[in-house]
Amino acid sequence: MTVTRHNQSAHMSATLHLLRRARELKNKQENIVLDGNNLDISTIVSVARHGVEPTISDDEAIAKRLDLSVQTLADNIAQECVIYGVNTGFGGSADTRTKELVKLQTHLLQFIQSGIVTSADKNPASNSERQPSHVMPPAWARAAIVARTNQNLRGHSAIRKSVLSSLIDLLKNDITPLIPLRGTISASGDLMPMAYIAGAIMGNPDVFVQMGKGADAKIMPSSEALKITGLAPSGLGPKEALGLINGTAPSVAVASLALYDTQQLALLSQMLTAFSSECLAGNVEWTQPFIHDVRPHPGQIEAANNIRRFLKGSKYVVGLESQRKFGEGLCQDRYSTRTAPQWVGPYLEDLLLAQQQLETELNSTSDNPLVDTNPESPTCGQVLNGGNFQATAVTSAMDKARLAIQMIGRMLWSQVTEIINPATNNGLEANLNASAVEGFTMKGIDINMSAYMSELAALAHPVSAHVMSAEMHNQGINSLALISARRTMEAADILAHMSACHIYVCCQAAEIRANHKRFLSTLRTKVEDASEFGALHGLGLSAEQIEALSKSLFPIIEKNWYKANTNTWKDRVVSVAEAVMSPVSDFMAANKPECPASTIIAFKKNFHSIVSATADAMYYPNPTISSEDVASQLGDGTSQLYNYVRTKLNVPAHYGIMDDPLYNHQNGLPTEGKKTIGGWVGIVYENLLEGDMMDKVLENWVHEKAE
Repeated sequence: MTVTRHNQSAHMSATLHLLRRARELKNKQENIVLDGNNLDISTIVSVARHGVEPTISDDEAIAKRLDLSVQTLADNIAQECVIYGVNTGFGGSADTRTKELVKLQTHLLQFIQSGIVTSADKNPASNSERQPSHVMPPAWARAAIVARTNQNLRGHSAIRKSVLSSLIDLLKNDITPLIPLRGTISASGDLMPMAYIAGAIMGNPDVFVQMGKGADAKIMPSSEALKITGLAPSGLGPKEALGLINGTAPSVAVASLALYDTQQLALLSQMLTAFSSECLAGNVEWTQPFIHDVRPHPGQIEAANNIRRFLKGSKYVVGLESQRKFGEGLCQDRYSTRTAPQWVGPYLEDLLLAQQQLETELNSTSDNPLVDTNPESPTCGQVLNGGNFQATAVTSAMDKARLAIQMIGRMLWSQVTEIINPATNNGLEANLNASAVEGFTMKGIDINMSAYMSELAALAHPVSAHVMSAEMHNQGINSLALISARRTMEAADILAHMSACHIYVCCQAAEIRANHKRFLSTLRTKVEDASEFGALHGLGLSAEQIEALSKSLFPIIEKNWYKANTNTWKDRVVSVAEAVMSPVSDFMAANKPECPASTIIAFKKNFHSIVSATADAMYYPNPTISSEDVASQLGDGTSQLYNYVRTKLNVPAHYGIMDDPLYNHQNGLPTEGKKTIGGWVGIVYENLLEGDMMDKVLENWVHEKAE
């Protein structure tokens, strides 16, 4: 059958672009210049998380369109037109009228600045009880500022350039408003969060801001911060308060941060699926292109292709280039790996759509009313009422992303539990105990993964299904976009927890797998050795007979070595020694019937001794396989991840109780370099999203692949 090949890598390309551009902006290889049309997710990340300072374009055309917008509004006011939010009340109170146009904007901020900010939020040093914050993380606030500035630069909101410059001045002077975490329904826009940003540039004494970061951070009234930095409070003209707060900026800003993380985790999940397959010594013929070409969903094709590329060169799996037609055990992998392309593929497509929705929104006008200018004559321009503040596009993006996160998490949960469970891990020790002492090394992670998964599943329900009517039933439908973005940030963080656990487990499992392979390879040479040092010496067999016996014997040794995996490696030695006795006795009966029972007994003792000595030299507490040897057998992509953890983060294998800091302390042993399991996983977790793990791992892989 002839099929059309799809060489698609749309999701990977998009994710790599996000990572590379964010890195370039962080390293200031490119300036951020806002013009209303070029803002992307990477820019939001670089400003919000890395403190990169944006500027407003000095293009005269932008200044002119802003001025024309303000002038068009002024002309409509002069014509005594009824203009919502300029000379009318707000929302369900829009049937009122006023001539106090400037004061009306202060009225707007007065009733919108209604969120809760506690005394502990204003003085974090006093919060020794670690009460949860009631304000947004500073990165969210910075992201909202840059997003709203860009949206307003489009010139449809009748806001002066000087006011927008005041927003950027907050970023330049490291002034971050304290924005209440809860209280917006994201229609009419994210009024409440943006009202606190507007309050900050106006110097409201009861709108608090943070100046500085880390130990130097101080929280003070915005009026004091403006005075310290020499910034003049911004007075707002007709519609300028409304133009600042009536929009989707906080929603799309937080959503952008959430999606940036989600895209990385989605790509990482494909690498972790490849890593799982290696840990389980899988048959990965399910990555063969034909399977996916005949069901040509782009996401499925890409996921299978990515996993296959991450596995290229792996010595741990079979089925990459050829089909396995013989052998015992499962003839095909379990669903958590084998159907991974079909499982995550549709959600890669959803995440691409979500990114498109957000980046469109970042460069859209989301105000109301909108000023439709006429460059030829401001008096001919119109002020139009609409609903671009309805942030449902953001809600749609976030609900899709959160469901994708849940599906990815469910797959990773399955993979980790299968790797830890001796009934499903294809011969690895129970709980990945690499020690000679009975222990439960990774059992806690098994429990943690179930806890994380349950919480993640609870977050997956669409926020959009919970819309309530608000504000005198004027806002009868509302997007809840910021709530959905917040939930997605929470879900992405949980998935990062799960991914960190997965990475840690896979690194341990890969080493155990590699060490078993090394041991069995060494033992094979000793079984095949016809000299006096060979494992079959003492039976009185010829070299030809030893060759024949070893050929039939070694599959039994290998099978029983992997089968006896419910305890420690020492128990495997006993199992193997017992398993060979019957086939050896049968062989001797057929080929050397005069062999006395004492010879068989002596053989058993000698064989056990050789297997035990061989294992003892290769398993903990003696030196085990090196990380270099492990990496050399992993795939092109997974080896990069393994190397990063072992060499960059210096996270070692864990030998259970022998590596426990309390056990060592109690027994007078050194505690240096000893951590709890959670301590090591925490290092991986912190570096996963806050560090540069994915950026470096993927860049190294792309670079080596290109070579």
